[in-house]
Amino acid sequence: MTTALPMPVVAGVDHRFVGLPDGTMHVATMGSGDPVLLLSGFGQTWWEWRELMPVLADAGYRAVAPDLRGEGWSDLPVGAITRTRRAEDVTALLDTLGLDRVRLVSHDMGAITAWQLALDSPDRFSAQVVLAVPPPQMRFSFDLLPGMRHLWHQEVLAIPGLGAALLREGHLPHRLFSHFSARPLNPEAVALYVALLRDLELSQAAGPLCRRMVLPELGRIARGSYRHERFAMPSLFAFGSADIGFPPHIARRLFADPNAVGADARLALVQGAGHFVVDEEPDATAALVAEFFASV
Repeated sequence: MTTALPMPVVAGVDHRFVGLPDGTMHVATMGSGDPVLLLSGFGQTWWEWRELMPVLADAGYRAVAPDLRGEGWSDLPVGAITRTRRAEDVTALLDTLGLDRVRLVSHDMGAITAWQLALDSPDRFSAQVVLAVPPPQMRFSFDLLPGMRHLWHQEVLAIPGLGAALLREGHLPHRLFSHFSARPLNPEAVALYVALLRDLELSQAAGPLCRRMVLPELGRIARGSYRHERFAMPSLFAFGSADIGFPPHIARRLFADPNAVGADARLALVQGAGHFVVDEEPDATAALVAEFFASV
């Protein structure tokens, strides 16, 4: 699954390839100290965290940003993707790196893996930040429908053959990074994200990811499979104030009872950002993450 695209360069970031049972996972790291695991959104790879990693390093943390199965420069077969396979990959990665307990930051599809890990192995995660994704304990209601209508691409990408073809054509990747952002993203970032999604090998991962991971998890959330579970670690859920899927009034309703999410569950808004909070408001997002970790 390794893409032929050249690896982007970020000053101070080191790269290594870690062996897993069926391939290798690419991991970008920066800094030293307590580890912070960074799980990226769909198609964004470790590079999504390029502006957060230096902030974490300066604050005394070691940022650890893997390319999850089916993305970036990892070489892991997408045919093995299941609802929980990415979480199993991350657990194997932590074991290989000797990281018994970490802080966690996730975004978009990375958040699905994050909450699986945090709920199933709470002793391994001391705190977490979830960006632009609601807690799995949420209840579906009619007021969510206006936001849900923007997520039609997940069902389309799940269709075998069609999803990959639409990504390689190019229009859909451009739409994803413009429709869900409150303002135009950095053209350099968009160019790389689009190139990754159009890549011949990486485009083939979209179908299994949506068909075997995203849609099954949506079904579990709708059925209430997570409502009896609580996050044991301090958990911050942050949304852009201009997020079209989960605007502020919806985000606040989801956290009307934070005890339904965890013993210490918090909500924050990143002003002026849409779904891509790290790319749209990197300074504000980095400050939010660093301040939260310093408080717990």
